[in-house]
Amino acid sequence: MQSGYRSISQATVLEDQTKAQNDATATKQALEAAQRVYDSRADLFNQGAIARKLVDDAKVALVQAQTAYANAARHLLALRNVSRKEQIATAQAQVDAARARTQNAQAQISYSELHSPIDGVVADRSVFPGEMASAGTALMTIVEISQVIAKANLAVNDAAEVKVGMPATITFNGEDTPGKVTVVSPAVDPNTTTVQVWVQAVNPGERLKPGSAVHISIKASTLRNVALIPATALLNSDEGGQKVMVVDAKSVAHDRPVLVGVRQGDRAQILKGLAAGEQVVTVGGLGLDDKSKVTK
Repeated sequence: MQSGYRSISQATVLEDQTKAQNDATATKQALEAAQRVYDSRADLFNQGAIARKLVDDAKVALVQAQTAYANAARHLLALRNVSRKEQIATAQAQVDAARARTQNAQAQISYSELHSPIDGVVADRSVFPGEMASAGTALMTIVEISQVIAKANLAVNDAAEVKVGMPATITFNGEDTPGKVTVVSPAVDPNTTTVQVWVQAVNPGERLKPGSAVHISIKASTLRNVALIPATALLNSDEGGQKVMVVDAKSVAHDRPVLVGVRQGDRAQILKGLAAGEQVVTVGGLGLDDKSKVTK
């Protein structure tokens, strides 16, 4: 459209009219020739010398020639009646209309582009090229995993020692990733009677994937100079609570109620009930009677 506008603006009225006059003359000559062919074939057909199809073909050619001449004549007349200023205004209007259509097409294209508000990876895709998206349906799910959150359910007593900001470690496939506690639920889950704790960590190389099972370690506190025994030594007492079997100097086992503190792995802290240096039964204590003789 821009080039058409420039052509009309730079051309002269005389050049346009000359071309239109030549077109009108040529189409008129073609019309006269088509008329002669048609008249000749019509006469021959009436004499039975040619087939009807040849007459029909000549008729079609005559109609086409008439149409071409009529268009050329109208164009020549329009050029003679329309001023140069009106031609330029018409061409400018065509340029403006084409520009508006272009802008509208560009706007429509922009509506088809999707931009995620976050950096991440496509975790799920429900619509593919060529499919029609339904209103309210998610096209895809973007997951940002440069940082991850691991969730764990802790016993109420253990969760009481955990605070937001405490250092923690997420272990996956034998590799540790440092993190920290970001959420300690204030409520107990009524179904599991546990408290949910969140640990957030940076995910270098996006090694940790959403939905993976991991192991979480939280450093709630550091205990020094405490008595630790193997957790296998702990037994349930008849009065409730827990006990151990203490072995005296004569290799006799005695029941000893104990107060248990924190547990870590296969070790348990004894807060009360044992003295330093005392020996306990670590294997086979279940079913062992008080004051039974044991072999070391």
